[in-house]
Amino acid sequence: MRSAFALLALLIPGLAQADGLTGQHALYTLTLSKLRTHDITGATGQMSFDVVDGCTGWATTQHMTLILRNTDGSLTKTVSDYITWESKDGKTLTFTLRESDNDGKEQIDDAGTATRNPDGSGLVAYTTPANTTLKLPPGTLFPMQHTEALLAAGRSGQKFIAPPLFDGTSADGAQATFIAELGDHEPEKTAWPALDNIPSADVDIAFYDRKNDDETPNFRTSMRYFEDGVATDLVMDFGDFEMTGKLTRLTIPPAPCPGK
Repeated sequence: MRSAFALLALLIPGLAQADGLTGQHALYTLTLSKLRTHDITGATGQMSFDVVDGCTGWATTQHMTLILRNTDGSLTKTVSDYITWESKDGKTLTFTLRESDNDGKEQIDDAGTATRNPDGSGLVAYTTPANTTLKLPPGTLFPMQHTEALLAAGRSGQKFIAPPLFDGTSADGAQATFIAELGDHEPEKTAWPALDNIPSADVDIAFYDRKNDDETPNFRTSMRYFEDGVATDLVMDFGDFEMTGKLTRLTIPPAPCPGK
């Protein structure tokens, strides 16, 4: 489920744009909303993540459990963990992505550090798998910068942007993305008092392999995105099936850094 973490990597970093908000703990309940295959008959799951403001960078820890029910009645369980540190100057991203199956056996184990030049080009050096490097093309953004670009585009009235993204969730390096803002919301009362005074927008994000000319995205998500980086009303399209994510818990800690 690498593609699901492309979504997770985007949910948090927009906090850099918020006044007085420095992190969050959020929990989502995942439910099946659409099937396009006969291979599975059901799906459920849970997704959580934490963000800590380290003053010079953002630390994120994100966890997802997904259970699919197959046509023979058996269950397939996938557990994924995604951990990052991104410097606030946009120059460095360290990442770890691990995914295990029903038996707890690791299916994905990636880790490394990406460094970025002022023009967005750069290099990814993997520690797992060892001795693996990838080049980043000019214009590449890390998750923090990608989310900032999304929020900034919305504030300036831009409806479409397409920046490349590297977040450590794709084995092929930077991904192509296409972001569409579908509508704006003025501040209003929500189920979460911390969000009541914050504008938001409906956003659709599609992820593509840069080396593939196929116009069909390998993953697509939509959400209501608040200006402080909190996302609600998630929809995650995996191709064969689609799931919704309902925010069921939200905690926002005090800002820990001087000047905030």
